[in-house]
This record gives sequence, C-alpha cells and structure tokens, in this order.
Amino acid sequence: MNNLSEKNNRAFGRQAKRITVLSCALAILIAFLLIFFFTAADAVVTVPETTGIITQTFFNTDEETGESVPVEKTYEIGKDVTAIRIEDFADLQQITKVNYVPDAFIRPNVLPEKMTIVDLNTDFRFAEKGTFIFVVLNLDPFDELFHEKSEALNRYKIGDYWHFTFALPGVFSASNVYLKSQLIARHGEIENYDFIEFNTSYDKKTERFSPETEETFMNLQFYTKRKTLDDTLRSAQIVTVHYQSSGTAYTGIGKPALVGTESAVKEMENVSSNLLIAFTVLALVEIGVFAVLAVLKKTKIFLPAIALTGGILLAFFANFTLAQATAAPLFWVAVSLSGGAVTMVGALLSVGKNFRRFPAARCFSALALLGGVLAFLMPFTGFRAAQALGIVCTVITAVNACALLAFVAIATTEKESEHGVLKLIYTLTVAVTAIASVFFPPAFLAQTNASFWLHAFTAVMTFVSVFLVFRDTERANAYLTANLNLEVERQVEDIRAVIGERDELLRFLSHDMKKPLSSAVAFLDTVIAQETDGEQRKALDQIRQNNNRVISNLSEIARFARYNYLAEPSQTADLNALCKSLCDFHRPDCEANGILLKNLVEKPYRVFVKTQGLENAMTNIIMNAVEHADCSTIALSAKAMKNRIVLTIWDDGKGLPDDLDAFRPYVSENEGDTGGLGLYICKNMIEAMNGELRYERKEGKSYFFISLRQA
Repeated sequence: MNNLSEKNNRAFGRQAKRITVLSCALAILIAFLLIFFFTAADAVVTVPETTGIITQTFFNTDEETGESVPVEKTYEIGKDVTAIRIEDFADLQQITKVNYVPDAFIRPNVLPEKMTIVDLNTDFRFAEKGTFIFVVLNLDPFDELFHEKSEALNRYKIGDYWHFTFALPGVFSASNVYLKSQLIARHGEIENYDFIEFNTSYDKKTERFSPETEETFMNLQFYTKRKTLDDTLRSAQIVTVHYQSSGTAYTGIGKPALVGTESAVKEMENVSSNLLIAFTVLALVEIGVFAVLAVLKKTKIFLPAIALTGGILLAFFANFTLAQATAAPLFWVAVSLSGGAVTMVGALLSVGKNFRRFPAARCFSALALLGGVLAFLMPFTGFRAAQALGIVCTVITAVNACALLAFVAIATTEKESEHGVLKLIYTLTVAVTAIASVFFPPAFLAQTNASFWLHAFTAVMTFVSVFLVFRDTERANAYLTANLNLEVERQVEDIRAVIGERDELLRFLSHDMKKPLSSAVAFLDTVIAQETDGEQRKALDQIRQNNNRVISNLSEIARFARYNYLAEPSQTADLNALCKSLCDFHRPDCEANGILLKNLVEKPYRVFVKTQGLENAMTNIIMNAVEHADCSTIALSAKAMKNRIVLTIWDDGKGLPDDLDAFRPYVSENEGDTGGLGLYICKNMIEAMNGELRYERKEGKSYFFISLRQA
C-alpha cells in the first residue's frame, strides 16, 4: 500500500512538472506573438508614400548667349522618387523608404535624374559610398481640401510653421547630413571630402576615412500660408545624407527613420534606451552575483547561468551603444549578433545531457559557439560572404533551438532531474527566442522588439533564480549560526562520551580478548597438527570457527575505529544526491547477489548531517541486508515530517528475531555469537548528528528508519 502511494505521488509530481513546463511553453509562444503583432505592427506606423508629380527647375547655360535657361524636370512619385506629405503625419511614425544614389555625392536640396527607391525593411546591398535623400512635401496649395488638412495640422503649429522632429538612425560608418542646403551634422570623416563643393558655410576638407555612427535629430518646419506655397521642392524639406563605409556588408542605413512631434520621438528613443540600460544593469548584477557565488562555493554549477546571462548582457549593451555615438559601429554590431549564440551556449549547458557514446550537450554547445564566431565575423565581410554566413548561422540557430527543446522535453520526463521548473522555463524561452529570430526580423526600437522582451523575460527569470539561491544559502547559514552553540556543546559531550567508550573498548580488547586469542592461536596450530581422532578434530574445527568469528569482530572494530565519526562537523547535504551516489556504488554488489536495489528518493531534500557518518551507517545497513537478509529487493525512500526528514531503508528478507535488541552491542541473531557491533555503531553515528535510528518489522519487510534534521 505504501509502495503504491509512493508511486502515485511520484507519477503525480512528474505529470505536474510536464504540465507546468508545457503550459509555460504555450504561454511564452502566445506572449511572443502578441508582443510581435501588437508592438512591431502597431506601435510605430509607417508614413504612407504620397502620390503625384514633383517638378524641379534646373538652370542650364545657353552655349550661344551664355545666359541661364530654366529647365524643368518632372518626377513621378512612387516610380522616379519616393516622397511623403505632412498631411499624413501623426505624433509618431516611421519612414521606411528612401531615395538612394550609389557611388556619388549629390548636391544637397537637389534631386538627381536617376535614383533607386530602397525599402529599409529589406536586405539591400548598398555601395561603399553614396547618397540618401528623404523628401518631405508640404501641403499641396492647389488641393481643394487644403483648409481642412491645414486645420488638422494645427496641433503641430508654432507661429507660422508646422514643426516636426526627424530622427535619422546611425549611418554606417561615416556621414555628413544636410537639411536643404545647410550642413547640420557630421559623424566621422569621409575620405577626400571637400565641404565647399556642397556647402558654402563650411570650407573644411577631410582626407582620411574615420568611422563614427550616431543618431541625428533635426527640426522640419513647413510654412503654413497657402498663398506663398507652390507644389514644388521649394516648399519641401529635403534631407540629404552623404556616407562612406569600409565596404563590408553593414553599409549605409539599415533602420527606418522616425518622424513626429519632438516629445513623441524623444520619448520613444528615451524609453528604448532606458529599457536597454535597465536590463543591461540587471544582467550585469546577475553575472556579478553568480560569479561571487561560484567563487565562494568553489563550484562550476553557476557557469552555464553566467554564460546565458552574459549573452543577454552583450546583446543589450551592444544595441544601447549603437544607439549612441560610437567610433566602432561594426564591432558592436558583431557583439550584438554573437550575443544570442552565447546565450544559447549557456542554455544548452544548463539543461543539456551527455550520453555515454554521444556527448550531446558538449557537441551542441560547441556548435552554438561556432555560430557565435561566424556571426561575429559577418559585419566585417563583404555582402555575398555575409549572406552565406547568415544562412549558416540561421541553420545552426535552428538546430540548436531544436536540440534545446529536446533537452527540456527530456528533463520534464526524467524521474530524477536536477533541473527545477524555473530553469526549464527560462531555457525554453531561449529556444523560442532563437526560433523567432529565424522567422521574424528584429524591430527598430527595444520596446517594439518581441525578441527583446523574451530576452528580458529570461533575464528576469534568471534573476529570480539568483534570489532563490540567496534564500536557500541564507537559510542554511542562519540554521548553522542558530545551531552553532548547540553544536559546540554537542561536540563537547560527544568527545567526552567517545573518550569513555574508547577507553572501555580498548581495555576490553587489550586485556580480555587479546591475550586469550593469542594463546588460542598458538595452541590450535599445535593441537590440530598432532590430533588423529575424528571427534577431537571436529571439536577443534568448532574452536577454529569461534576463533575466526572473534577475529572478524576485531576487524570490524578496527574498521570503525579508524573513522572518528564524532569529530566530523555537521553540514548541509543533498539527501537525493547522497542516496543516488550510494545506490550507484552498491548496485553491482546487489545485482551479483540477485538483489534489486531501488532509489525512490526523488525530491532534493536538504538535511543537516555528518555526511561521512551517514554514508557509513547507510552502507552498513545495506550490506547487512545483502549478506544476511536473504532478500530480493532493497529500497531507499524519504519523506518530510515537520522539520525532520525520515529516510527509510527496507528489504523483503527474513529480518531479525523479535526478541533481539539489534542496537545493543555484542549481540547477534545467531545464539552464542558475540558479534553485532555494526548496528550499535551505526546508531551512535546517527545520534551524533542529532538523528534517530530505529528498526521495525511489519508486513513481511524489515524497515530501518533514519530521522534527520531538515536544513
């Protein structure tokens, strides 16, 4: 009945664990989809491309007269040029299309004859240098709905102008930014660039290429008086960007620009930066705590968590740095790309398994590390090489994510698992994040990036686990401190007791047993050699057996005397791990005798014990059952009772006689036998750690109950 109850409890625990992990997996997936579709799709709406015709007037010199002759050039919006109108503006929007001219620097506030319209949400191959042109048109003065549209823009009006803030993301890797004809920002230096050719107010020349990326904010203002407007570029605001890069895959501009009110744009940028800073600090604190615990505990168990959190730290800090001014943009892009691989390594090491013939955890971790190295190299390679590396990294990410899901699934079905539900949840989040990164491109801002929120969730869950470790450690330390005086008093009493017991035992051995035994050995050797009578030889053989029994007792005494169990300090131990280790050690002996040894201790019980003493006592009980009980099964189980943990060792053998006090010294189940010191010493061992050892025979089984203090 007890066995059935224990089996039902274990099955229920495993089932609850599976349901919890599967529920969390479903919740994480649903949360990701909601975050992706809500934030990425709705938080920052794209400004629609306008339609119509743009007319630009050029002045060419007549070769015969030498006079300037105006020439008009017409552009069809959506075909020859991309442009947006302020009538479509809201408080915050993004601009995803830009006019692009490769390998040339176009004069500011002028549209070239040929341009390429580039969608910044696509993977486009930019040249090593070139020009970006954003065209923002004023209201059409010839529009019949001009007044209605003008009134709709009144909330953006200051004086005679409508004002909007334009946020240009960092351009790789050096750029000069113009608003209309005025230079408003310089980031890094473009090689052999003479500003006087493009701007009359700045006459410097840069000779060497120097990288730097930084976001640029500018104020776009549009005149509101209809009678002075015309539907040409003179009423528009044109942002011209000249850039140069090192010729790698990360060239030009890779993110949409933002436009809207100054407060909305700045708030969006500040929220993104603050989120990145907050979770960067959180990840840094986690790593510090894990590192300190690893040093203090002198253990490697925190290394996977350090790697996992370190990858998140790298990704967050790199993205924060890229949003600021940086002279090493490609390096920080590389760090950001490789951060996910480092996180995957930590997750694989956390829950991965190494099988006998296939070290799966190590192999997949090495594969993830290889993916991180390749991802780090991507920004420094050419466009085609980066595309190839990107495909390889995607395959590696998908394979590792599937392996991680498999490891989590295995951990949820194991009878004995060192992985708590919390660890399975955040490693599961890493797998979902990796899979999502394969199918969904990263969003521009942190708060609109679903992968950011999943990484943030992982960091928070890991931080919670840090607090749990702190809690357990503090409880153990508090327990040790509270019981320190009691332990000292107990040790003093135990030392006095062991001195008395040892003196008495030594006197018994040296005086009452040593001399007769020595004489008997010499006498037996002489008599057996001379005796020819059969009955006499039988009697002498009986004496020889008794002599061997005494020698065996002395050997047992000597074996336990070598271990001073009273002097061993008590400490906190994992009962689950201790039982598993002992079962693994004794299982070969049990199997050789046809005995099934079962470990039914599944929960990670923490006990306050003398570890070596408890191991010796358990070993003695198990080996007694193997050698003397004639049993077929030996089992270990445990349960919590208030502040105690009761460890039970039972077998289905013949047991001990009812009238026998098994724990009294110098007794045995065999009449006339003067052995039986083993269980007596075991009882003293358990009592020395403030525990209790008792024996019961019921329902055809022998039970040894070891009651221990719970830590």
